[in-house]
Amino acid sequence: MISRAINFNKPEGISSHTAVQQVKSVLKIGKAGHAGTLDPLAEGVLIVLCGQATKLTPYLATLDKKYTAVVRLGQHTDTLDREGKVIRTAPVSEITADGVVEALKSFTGEISQTPPMYSALKINGTPLYKLARKGLEVERKQRSITIFAINLAAFDLPYITLDIHCSKGTYVRTLCSDLAEAMGTCGHVHALKRTGVGRFDISESCGLDTLQSARIISMDETLSHLGERTLTTDEQRKILNGSMLDDYAEGRQDGAALRLKDIRGNLFAIGTYGGNKIKMAAFLGKSQRNS
Repeated sequence: MISRAINFNKPEGISSHTAVQQVKSVLKIGKAGHAGTLDPLAEGVLIVLCGQATKLTPYLATLDKKYTAVVRLGQHTDTLDREGKVIRTAPVSEITADGVVEALKSFTGEISQTPPMYSALKINGTPLYKLARKGLEVERKQRSITIFAINLAAFDLPYITLDIHCSKGTYVRTLCSDLAEAMGTCGHVHALKRTGVGRFDISESCGLDTLQSARIISMDETLSHLGERTLTTDEQRKILNGSMLDDYAEGRQDGAALRLKDIRGNLFAIGTYGGNKIKMAAFLGKSQRNS
């Protein structure tokens, strides 16, 4: 089985887990997972990892993401999306396109956000959505996120469409609800499409019907956002035996992950950097060619 990543366009209406099972069935592979859950309501880019590539999941968590969100103004639901129960309404007749554009300015850059109750975030080991389904609400700590860009793509009241480029950990449902409140109304996500995860763009994604002919994305290419170091044969032997290597390259930050390659330039492991040393964090098996 080829260890690779697949830029899969998950359809609306199924879970990320179900999407992975469908990919496994079509490709007849035994080991696969995904990097970054999409709710059943959402569609778009889901990175599916096959074979040894499942080990890459932790190193894709920091990638920024892009979304197109259709927001229904004037209705607040308990889940902050169209699948929830409407619990509050508010007028939208005074909302203008210029007003939306102006409000968006306050949601650009580093902002604070409170995770929604209907989320997979765990409190004392229990996912928040399980508590929410019991009618419970608990205090959640605010978190800092970054909105690199948020633009108004369409205006057709009571709906607005937003193009969003954000950091990891961003809850788009919360972002859209907070925006509506800032404009003096309320709102929820009506439709959501993830159009990008790092270098994975929806324009290059595949569906179930094109999986067999989809371009193979090597593990090396999947991790192209990480730094790299090519080792000599002796250095490769040492790190495979558990030794750490000296590394005084400028610009590396403690805790940073990097690709470790053999003398031929083929990826064989992921290392972590700290204190001018590199240690192996994940062995990816036989050296992975770049194609």
